[in-house]
Amino acid sequence: MKKILTIASACLYLMGCSTAPINDKSVGSIPKDRIYQQDYFYKQSADQASVTFTRDKGFLGSGCSHVLYVNNIKVFSIRSHEKATIYLPPDFYIFRLETGGGMCPDVAISQDAQLKPGTEAEYRILLPSDFSLRLTRIK
Repeated sequence: MKKILTIASACLYLMGCSTAPINDKSVGSIPKDRIYQQDYFYKQSADQASVTFTRDKGFLGSGCSHVLYVNNIKVFSIRSHEKATIYLPPDFYIFRLETGGGMCPDVAISQDAQLKPGTEAEYRILLPSDFSLRLTRIK
């Protein structure tokens, strides 16, 4: 019985550590020193698609930075409770998110997207209680 209570307590603790979505009013922007490709952050033509990446808030993983790559080009690094919007010409893209270094495990995940002219895409970066980093398209 004691073992079951210990396991149940551990599960409840981990569930409480999951990250949570943020609202647009409280989100921070990425500082310029963590933007590696400035030209991605400016809309240069009307047909470009906007792609927004929002990282959850919460204790779990908050000490880790996540680096976003677009077709193997390092674009920016994002931390807990931050948001970034980039602009891309219509085309096929692979978005890769990596973390690692220090106390953070080396993890990489990716998503592909076919962006059409003038469209908007949104991705949520989250770390659920099972510690599996996720990049989830929400729009």
